[in-house]
Amino acid sequence: MATTRKLMTLFSKYGIDEKQRHELIYAWTSGRTQSSKDLLSIEIDELCEKLDNDYRYRTNLDANTELAKRKLRSEVLTIAQRTGIHNPNDWKVFNRFMLNSSILKKRLNEYELDELERLVKQFRGIESNYSRSAAKAGTKAYFHSKGLPKPNFN
Repeated sequence: MATTRKLMTLFSKYGIDEKQRHELIYAWTSGRTQSSKDLLSIEIDELCEKLDNDYRYRTNLDANTELAKRKLRSEVLTIAQRTGIHNPNDWKVFNRFMLNSSILKKRLNEYELDELERLVKQFRGIESNYSRSAAKAGTKAYFHSKGLPKPNFN
C-alpha cells in the first residue's frame, strides 16, 4: 500500500512539477480533486504503479535505442579503422573526416539512430571503394592494406 509520501517522491523523481502534478491528479480522479491529500488509498496505489510502469517503459526504450546506436557506431568505427580513416590512437583525422565528409557533417556521437543507419551505408560504400582501390598497386589504399609506409613521390 503506497502513501502520499511515496507518490510525492515519484513525482519528484520523474521531474513532474506542481502544475503537472495537479493536472495529473485531476485527470486520474476524473475531476474529483487536484490535491494528493484527497486521494483514496487505492487511487494512490494505482497512480504509483502507473508512474513506475511508464518510467520503466521509457527508460527501457531509451536503453534499447542506446544499445542500437552503440552497435551502429561500433560498425562505423570498425570500417573506418579497416579503411585507414581512423587510427585508435589518434582521433583528430577521424573527427575531421566526420565534420567535413560524413553524410550529415557532424560528430559520430551526435548522430541519431536513423541517421546512423545512413552513415553505416556511407561507410560501407567507402569500404567497397577502398577494397577496389587496394587491389590496384601504387594507390594509397594498396599501401595501407599491405601495411606499408606511405610512398614518397619526391
